[in-house]
Amino acid sequence: MNGKRGLMSTIFLMKNRRGSHVGMIISFVVFITFIVFLYTVISPAVTTAADKRTVLNYIEERIEKNTSAEFTEISVMITDNPEISPGIYYKCVRFEQFFSLVGTPPCCTIAKNETGGIQGTYYDSKWFSELEMNRANETNLFFKIYYSPEFDLLGKPTGLDCKEVKWETAYEISSIDTDEYIFEENVYELMDYYNNNYEKLKTELSIPAGNEFEFGFIQSNETRMQVGNASKSVNVYATETPVQYIDNSANVLSGFISVKVW
Repeated sequence: MNGKRGLMSTIFLMKNRRGSHVGMIISFVVFITFIVFLYTVISPAVTTAADKRTVLNYIEERIEKNTSAEFTEISVMITDNPEISPGIYYKCVRFEQFFSLVGTPPCCTIAKNETGGIQGTYYDSKWFSELEMNRANETNLFFKIYYSPEFDLLGKPTGLDCKEVKWETAYEISSIDTDEYIFEENVYELMDYYNNNYEKLKTELSIPAGNEFEFGFIQSNETRMQVGNASKSVNVYATETPVQYIDNSANVLSGFISVKVW
């Protein structure tokens, strides 16, 4: 009897073990099926999101590149010595060799005195490479002169009696700093182009097929401007990037470029 009971117990345990193995296999198969299902559902969405983020960053970079230009800041000081620099007695002065010294074309400058007041600047080709400036007051001796191809061309002085101030003996250039900045006016022009030639702009910016975008500009005073209108029925991916930009008075200001892609 004991032998039969032992045999029956052994058979029962073997059946239980087989049952537990089968259950484990079924559970594993169910788990793997669930993982494959999740991957099938989620993977396309993850891939799409990654692709859209790449396009988003690309468009933001292209907008910055197409609205940026060279900007040079030059610091100038007139020597306060009437024996060496008789020009300090005159409101209108002509800086000898100015454009040759600073390495910019004879055009496109905005000048400010020490209080930030804009001074009249001119260029006359008969005075090769010399910048003429009509000061607000003859006591103004320190100036910031800004050059960019985005600024208007210099006009020719009319009816001004400008006196030359000599390089080194009469005036000094203490610093020249050049960098690339976004120009406010260029952003407005790109917005107009977007509104009038959207498909052509997409081609010129090399926007990948199947993508649409809009962008905006937030000024330093928090004024917001936007072109485009993303549909509320699609997934929209957005970014807002801080930038420094130049206004029409050569001020360096802080703002944001925003971009949306769908």
